[in-house]
Parts: sequence; C-alpha cells; structure tokens
Amino acid sequence: MNKHIQIREIPESVHRALKARAAEEGLSMSDYLKRLIESDLRRPRWGEIRATMGTLTPIELPETTAAMIRRERDRR
Repeated sequence: MNKHIQIREIPESVHRALKARAAEEGLSMSDYLKRLIESDLRRPRWGEIRATMGTLTPIELPETTAAMIRRERDRR
C-alpha cells in the first residue's frame, strides 16, 4: 500500500528550484521528489561504507602521497 508524505515549511526559493528541476526533467514535482528519495535510498549508508573500508587491506605505496603530488606537479 502506498503512503503519503507531506513536507511543511519549504522556503520559497527551494520550492521554485525543485519545480524548475522537475520541469526540466519533464516530471511533476511529486515524481521528481520520489525519484530523488529512491536514488538516495539506493546509496549505501555511511556506517556500511565505514564497515566495508574497515575490511580492506591497506595499500603499500612506493612513495608518500605528497611526493607523488610533487612529482606530478613538477611534470607540468
């Protein structure tokens, strides 16, 4: 069963920007906002990202990142 969400007290400038973006996409504001919410929910949460990063093996670099950056800048 579908549910309804109501958001109150949106600043006029935000409302105008959302309406304009929805129109650019050829969507109603409701459909545009649903797409934004669905897109956000597909992203991993920070806790999931941190947990994944905690399982990764550190990479051994042949030189410091500062030295790499300096070398690349000196090439220009």
